[in-house]
Amino acid sequence: MHLVVLVCCIVFSIFFGIQIFSLISINKSTDKRKVKNYTNADLPKVSLLLAARNEEVLLPRSLEAISQLKYPQDKLEILIGNDGSTDNTQIIAEKYCKTHSNARIINITKNLGKGRGKANVLAHLAHEAKGKVFFITDVDVRLHPGWIESLVREFNDNIGIVSGTSTCESNGTLFSRMQSIDWLHFMGYIQSFANVGVACTSVGNNMAVLADAYWETGGYENIDFSITEDYKLFEAVTNNGWGWRTILSPESLGMAWYIDNPIEMLHQRKRWLIGARDLPLNWKFMIVLYGLFLPALVLFALYFPKVSLAIWLTKFIIQSVYITTLAGKVGLKAFSFIQLLVYEFYVMSNTFATGIFYFLPIPSLWKGRIYRNNDLT
Repeated sequence: MHLVVLVCCIVFSIFFGIQIFSLISINKSTDKRKVKNYTNADLPKVSLLLAARNEEVLLPRSLEAISQLKYPQDKLEILIGNDGSTDNTQIIAEKYCKTHSNARIINITKNLGKGRGKANVLAHLAHEAKGKVFFITDVDVRLHPGWIESLVREFNDNIGIVSGTSTCESNGTLFSRMQSIDWLHFMGYIQSFANVGVACTSVGNNMAVLADAYWETGGYENIDFSITEDYKLFEAVTNNGWGWRTILSPESLGMAWYIDNPIEMLHQRKRWLIGARDLPLNWKFMIVLYGLFLPALVLFALYFPKVSLAIWLTKFIIQSVYITTLAGKVGLKAFSFIQLLVYEFYVMSNTFATGIFYFLPIPSLWKGRIYRNNDLT
């Protein structure tokens, strides 16, 4: 009993320490960081790289958002990589390119070096890109009109890679709303640590990399493949001495499309956890810690049920304040008390289900491809 209680207390202490730190750090002012205030004449030419595989449903939404970007069209190049699509993706992309002279579609038919999946598409697109900065997003993300300028002005003082924040767009259903809260919640931790200079990764659906910094890595064709290709690029760029930034603002917010199938979401989470093996030790520790909180709470409740209830309530309050703060910073409507309460049960059950699914001897499926142990087959 004594050992179990001791271990539980250690888990709770570290967990709440991180929660309180994150809440304080997310409110840390970043107004004093150096940014560039461009005139339209000074804005650099940029290339938007978009990998598309069987995206006929979401591609029109993505292209419509890209059309609304408030960036000089003569300085914006849009490259769409058609990654072996078997639906109407190519037709939709070609139609868009006919009415937008700064857009091109490139059909991906082979692997380039170590490139696989999305990383391979980006490797090909980078060779076609003429911009000084490469902007990378996913087809399922709706971008803010000010997205490019909000990220491009961060490239200052040897900054090589910049990332915004993403969450899920809700269609009003409870499941989609929970995903919206969940994305914002855990991306908030990336920002909280970034505010004190602790790096994690760039977000693969909301990032920009300086072309010079990208090519110093040798490009994706020379970077070891990982399911989390965004982290591998972040690691390669920062290992070469380039600085990084993560920003949290309404303009830099990307709205990813929700997943309407719980099994599909578990496959997504499994893919993320497989990729998380490449993360630094401190972030692996964070993931394990969050996985241990619920088992520790259940075990502790066997001995001290009333204290366990108080611990849970404390966690819920801090977490809810944190999520509400994040929503305000990105300009989202505040979540209701009921939504935050439901989310508490959602995140605990989702964490448990993801842990079980991760250890099941089945591969992760994503966009018609199979991922096994950080390999694409």
